[in-house]
Parts: sequence; C-alpha cells; structure tokens
Amino acid sequence: MRHISWIVTLPVALVAILFAISNRGIVTLSLWPLPFTLDTPVYLAALVALLLGFLAGGFIVWNSQRRHRRRARRESNRVLYLERELKEAQARAAAAEKRLAESTRPVSGPLPGSSGGLPVPAAETSAPTVH
Repeated sequence: MRHISWIVTLPVALVAILFAISNRGIVTLSLWPLPFTLDTPVYLAALVALLLGFLAGGFIVWNSQRRHRRRARRESNRVLYLERELKEAQARAAAAEKRLAESTRPVSGPLPGSSGGLPVPAAETSAPTVH
C-alpha cells in the first residue's frame, strides 16, 4: 500500500511543481461587495482553490456517511451487549446444572443392592484342597 501511495503522490507533486513554475504571473483576486483585493501568483490561487475543493468534497462525503457510522456504532454496542448477556446466561446454566447434579445425587449411603461404589474383590476360583 505504501508503494501505491508513492506511485500516485509523486506524479501529482511533479505536475503541481511544473504548474507552479509555468504560471508565475500575478492575478488580482477580489470579492465584489467587499473592498479588499489580493494580488497573488496564478499557481497559488489555483492550488488553493483545488485544496479548498478537495477539503469541501471530503467534508461532504464524510457528512453523508454519518448515518452508516452511527448504525455501525449502534450495532457494535448491541454485539457487546449480547455477548455480555450470553456469558451471563452460560454462567446461570452452569450453576443450574451444578444444582441439578447435586440434587439428584444420593445423600446418605449406597443404594440397596449396590456395592457402595467400592470395588468387589474377585472370588477365589482355585479348587478346594482335599486331605
């Protein structure tokens, strides 16, 4: 991207310099109802007019995009709000699952017919000793 900006900037700067060298004549600028006049080189008057036009166009475009920037800001805030809500809902769901698991677990001792969760030793399978 940096190279592209140089590719565009250098020719524009070269044209501006050549324009300034070629148009050094003096022009008188005045605004009719006001008594003020300004004597300035032609290149300066032209470049200032171009700069003012560029700034005015930039302002108009920036102002016309205001609606889209506002909408993007609103949607960004909504995403943050919904992400916060999701984290809170996940925390509540985890707490509810934990409470459910604790309420379904037996409170005292093993259930009848179970070994209480302890391993049962294997029965000896060796043949009885005969004397």
